[in-house]
Amino acid sequence: MDKNGTKINKLFLIRIFLLLFLMLQPVATLQAQTKRVKQAERRQEQLKQKEKRLYEKKRKAALKHRQDIQTREVQDRMKETKKRSDRYNKGKKEPFYKDLFNRKKKRKKRRR
Repeated sequence: MDKNGTKINKLFLIRIFLLLFLMLQPVATLQAQTKRVKQAERRQEQLKQKEKRLYEKKRKAALKHRQDIQTREVQDRMKETKKRSDRYNKGKKEPFYKDLFNRKKKRKKRRR
């Protein structure tokens, strides 16, 4: 210890810097980890979207095939039934302005 107590101050400063260094070290690794996690989540979301698009494409193709294999009379009946059901369900949709204020993502209902 010096006359002015500088040795104690130096030890104190060294301990403070060491403590700060040790505290900042895990923060840097956490940031890198969260970046990797975000990238993995983004990739997973992209894969989900791709699978969803592929599913919808196959579903539409299957519906079209079901209609194509029917006879002409049955196709006409199916077309009329679809028109009638669309006309009936038209009034059941919510107004467009309700979607503007509803920020939650809606899940689309499967049509049968």
